[in-house]
Amino acid sequence: MVQAVEIRHLRYFLTVAEELHFGRAAQRLRMTQPPLSRRVADLEQELGLKLFERNARGVTLTEHGRRLQQPALRAVAAFDAAVATMSRPSRAAAHELRLAFPADTSAAVLTAVAGGLRRTGLEVEFVEATTAEQGELLREGAVDLGVLRHPFPQQGLCPSRQLRHPLGVIMPADHPLAGSPQLRLADLRGQVLVMFHRSMAPGLYDQTLEVCHKHGYRPRRIHHASRIVDGLLVVDSAVSFNVEASALRWPGVVWRPLAHDSLEWRTSVVRRRGDLDPGTRNAIRLVLYALRIHDGWQPAPAGAG
Repeated sequence: MVQAVEIRHLRYFLTVAEELHFGRAAQRLRMTQPPLSRRVADLEQELGLKLFERNARGVTLTEHGRRLQQPALRAVAAFDAAVATMSRPSRAAAHELRLAFPADTSAAVLTAVAGGLRRTGLEVEFVEATTAEQGELLREGAVDLGVLRHPFPQQGLCPSRQLRHPLGVIMPADHPLAGSPQLRLADLRGQVLVMFHRSMAPGLYDQTLEVCHKHGYRPRRIHHASRIVDGLLVVDSAVSFNVEASALRWPGVVWRPLAHDSLEWRTSVVRRRGDLDPGTRNAIRLVLYALRIHDGWQPAPAGAG
């Protein structure tokens, strides 16, 4: 097997092994499911081993698949590190940085970052991408820095210190709970939840529902959306979790804080592992500062995981 194809196949294998679902893995890899299935089958044929059990209930790793995971992770990480050492000097010499941000980043943050970097002689290219997409873009060398929501797979990546943003509940202004000055998750029992698609940030999606369940809220139904959230809130008298600033952008909804900061977002500025040049170091500081000043992010406690 050619080395480049082997690395690509291992990357496909690791994504399916993490998701245990070919459809979700294909979404993360920004490809359709049939070619992903064929590439995994090619890997199994090349190795002469069955890596996954496929049945009506889903996908599970075989014993061979479980044994391959750690060596595959090490191989992909080593390959990414080698590419990073080769590609970083060429980008620095071009005086250009490519930065990825989530869609909810404010224009004020982008303006501050672009202006600050251009004053140092760096040209800036912005890319809008989800956390899952940014992880792949960083590992492929398609962007230099990303702003990712925790938790996310960190192999081959180096995150900055974390910032946090407490979440509250957004709901229609006439919702029965809208009169409460503060809510607990248990108060939402039986409510329909509007939430981002899991493929956008699988770790954060799972963590959010885990915290909800722990504190007594199991959504009666979940609507997945990213652009028509306010419409779904009103149509189905539903609730959603977000920062307070989001409620100000949508008419007819209100925001109420959650008691004890039971839900929060955490974010980091993330780069690929490898040597850190002064321009990139400065860009990381600038992005963290802009997120704090313009979008209300707060420093997370030291040692936050």
